[in-house]
Amino acid sequence: MEVFTFEKSYLERLKEAEAVLSWEGAVMPASQVRSEWKSYVELKIEPAGWQAIWKIPRVICEDLKLRYPTIVYGYVEQVIFDELKAVFVVTAVQDNDVHLPESNEVSLVELWPTVQQENSALNVDTTAECIDRLRFFYTHVWMPWDKDYDDDRDWVQQHLQARIQLVCDLSKNRLPRPLALHMRTLLTEASYIQQRLDFLELDLSDAESDDEAVELNDNGAEPARKQSKTGNANGSLNVSSLPVTDLMCLHLRMAIIRSEFEVLENPEMRRAYSELQSNSLKRIRSSSGRTRQMDDLLAERNPISHVVTVPGKLQQQLDLLKLAQMQVKPEAQVQLSNTLQDVLGICQSNDHILLSPGEHTIKFLEHLNDSGSMSGLVQPEAILTPTADLSQLPVVCSSDEDSTLLVIDGDYTLSQLVLDCRHVRRGILLRNGTLTMRGCRLLGDGSSSTQEGIVCMPGASVELKSCIIENFSVGISMRPRSCVELGGVQFKNCKTGLELLDKTASVNLQGSKCSFDSCTLGIMADGLTMGEESTEKTVILNKFSELQRYNEDNLLGNCTFKNCTRNIRIFKEDDHLLAQRSYQRLLQEEIGGENKENIQMA
Repeated sequence: MEVFTFEKSYLERLKEAEAVLSWEGAVMPASQVRSEWKSYVELKIEPAGWQAIWKIPRVICEDLKLRYPTIVYGYVEQVIFDELKAVFVVTAVQDNDVHLPESNEVSLVELWPTVQQENSALNVDTTAECIDRLRFFYTHVWMPWDKDYDDDRDWVQQHLQARIQLVCDLSKNRLPRPLALHMRTLLTEASYIQQRLDFLELDLSDAESDDEAVELNDNGAEPARKQSKTGNANGSLNVSSLPVTDLMCLHLRMAIIRSEFEVLENPEMRRAYSELQSNSLKRIRSSSGRTRQMDDLLAERNPISHVVTVPGKLQQQLDLLKLAQMQVKPEAQVQLSNTLQDVLGICQSNDHILLSPGEHTIKFLEHLNDSGSMSGLVQPEAILTPTADLSQLPVVCSSDEDSTLLVIDGDYTLSQLVLDCRHVRRGILLRNGTLTMRGCRLLGDGSSSTQEGIVCMPGASVELKSCIIENFSVGISMRPRSCVELGGVQFKNCKTGLELLDKTASVNLQGSKCSFDSCTLGIMADGLTMGEESTEKTVILNKFSELQRYNEDNLLGNCTFKNCTRNIRIFKEDDHLLAQRSYQRLLQEEIGGENKENIQMA
C-alpha cells in the first residue's frame, strides 16, 4: 500500500505555516502557537475512521525492545485534537514477532495516512496534507525552548521565516563548513538535553508523588516506592537532590544554546559569525607564530598527515612517531595536533589522520570524504585480540548524545581503530562512495534495540577486511542498490548481524571466514520473491547457500553461523505492508539527513 507523501518548496512551507499562524497583523506569542495548530488540525483532519501507517518512534522501540524503524498498519479510532494525538488501533504488523497493545495513543506526526481507504467518502488527502504540515513544523521549525518564550513578543515575526530559511541553508549545504557543523551540534545537543529534562522531571514528579503518598498514609504500612531512574529510591533527600542538580545544569546549558542559536538563525548574524570565527582563528595562530601555517590550512593545499596524540611520556611519543613514520610518505607534510576534534574541523580532501592509543572524543556531524583516511598507530593484530585492553588502543568515541559517530560522503578509509559507539544511536552513516575498513572494531552498547553499526545508503558500498562488529541491534544495514564486500568479518552478539532491506542490495562474503557468532538473527533479507512455496510472511533458513537460491546475482560467497537463535530470516516481497517507494521514503525520514525535503531558495 502507498502512503501520501509531499514534495514542497521553501516558499510553500513558509506560506503554509504563515497561513496557520496568522492573526492579521496582531502579535502571535509562542504560547499561542500550539493552540493555532490545534484549531487548524480540527478543521482539516477527519476525526475518525481513516487507515494509516504508524512509524513507531525510536524511544518507544527502545522501550518495547523493537528494531527501528518498525512500522505497523491500522486505523484511527479517534483524534484527540487538544493534544495533537490520535487513538490508533493496530490491525497488521510486518513482523509477527512484534507484539503491541491493540489500541495506542500516538502523536499525529507519527502517522502516515494511506492512499487506499476502506471508506472512500473520507477526505483523507486533506488529512494527510495537514499532518505533513504539522510534521514539518514540529520537526524542523519549533525548538525545545520555544514553549518558554516571552508572551509579549511576536514568535512568528521573530522566528518563523528565519527558521525555515535555516532549514533550507542546511539542507542545501549553503552555510560555511565550520558554521554548519557548529549549528548541527547545537541542535543535536538541544534535542538530547530536552529528552534528559523530560526524563528527570518525570522522575522527580514520581518521587514527589510517592513522598506525598507516604505522608498521607499515617496509620497504614508504607506503600512500595517506585524505583528511581536516577538512583536508589530508599534514601530520599540526598538521592532526590541529584535530579534537582541535574535539572539546574541542563536548564542552564539549554539557556546558553538558546541564546547562541537565536543569534545564528539570523542570516546576517550567521555571516558575521563566520567572519569573526575565521579572523579569531587566524589571530590565535598568529599569536603563536604560526600564521603562515594556518593560512596554508585554510587555503587549498596539498594533503597533510595529521598526527594526533594524547598526553604521554616523551619516550612513548617518540615510539608513536616511529610508527607514524612507517605510514607517512617521506615527502608528505605532517601536522602535529592536540585533538581529533581540532583536526576534523580543518582537514581537507585526501588528508590522512593518524591516532595514538587512547580515547579520542568528538562531536562531529559533518562528512568525511574524498579519499582521506584515519588510522591507528598500533600493530594491526592488537585491535582484534579477544581480550584487548581499550586503554591501550586508539578509540574514537562520541559524547553522550543521540547522534551518529561518523558521517561519510565519498571514498574514505579507516584502519586499525576501535569505534566506540556505545553513546550514539549509529556508528557510521555512509551516504555515498566507498568506505574501506581494515582491522577495525565497532562496539555497540549491547542493550539497545535500535542501535546500528554501519548504515549504507542507496548506491554506496562498504569493504571490510578483518573487522569485528559486536553488540549492536543491527551490525550492518544495507539499503537499496548498496553493496558490501566482507572478508574475515565477525559479527558478535548482535540482535541482527547483517540487514538487507531490499533485493537490490548485494553481498559478497569473500572466502568462508565471515562468521555470525551468538546473534539473535544472523542475516535478515527483506523483499525477496519466494513464489508459492510458503504461505508464511517469513521464511527461516540455516545456510547462506539456501539464501543464495533466491537472489543468485546479488549474493556471493559463504559464511558460518555459531550459536545464533536464527541464522537467516527472509521477509517475503508480496507480504509488505508498504509499497517499496513509500517504505524507502520512511527509511529516508529516519536518517534525519539534510536533503529529505525538496526545499528551494526563494
